[in-house]
Amino acid sequence: MNIIFIGPRGAGKSKVSRALSKRIDYPIVSTDSIIVYENGGMPIPKYIENNSWKSFRDLEYSILKKLESADGIILDSGGGILFDLDADGNEILSERKLFILKKLGRIILLERDFKELLEKVEGDKTRPDLAKNKAYSEILKKRLPVYENAANYKLNMSNLSKEEAVDRITDWLGI
Repeated sequence: MNIIFIGPRGAGKSKVSRALSKRIDYPIVSTDSIIVYENGGMPIPKYIENNSWKSFRDLEYSILKKLESADGIILDSGGGILFDLDADGNEILSERKLFILKKLGRIILLERDFKELLEKVEGDKTRPDLAKNKAYSEILKKRLPVYENAANYKLNMSNLSKEEAVDRITDWLGI
């Protein structure tokens, strides 16, 4: 069994992944870390600046393809893992990535109140700027229903510590 975390940036996917890994002794695989590694340490914002969002989304897909036969991992996915771009550059549901994720394991959506998300991501230079074309609130409004439809389990992190989140997740998973 694999455990997959999805949700907006700042929701707590990486922190909860680490806490869960310590509890159940599963290794963490981070799609963003793999992309940085496979590109010689180039930060994601720089990769997108040098290439494109479409190229970045294609890299995410290629990583998921490599993970298709994985078992016993925690997948810490980037906030846009469920998306590709249409011909006009707009985000659309990535059927190809969602298919792999559903086959790969149990999908957990971590949510957080919008104000908290903004505080957590504001000024973070390690993440690409989502707001160049649209406000973060607009992006989230479109992404949230996609996250919710993809998830097997939803957990709002707004009033939870990472340890409390892990307790709820392990209870839900029965482990």
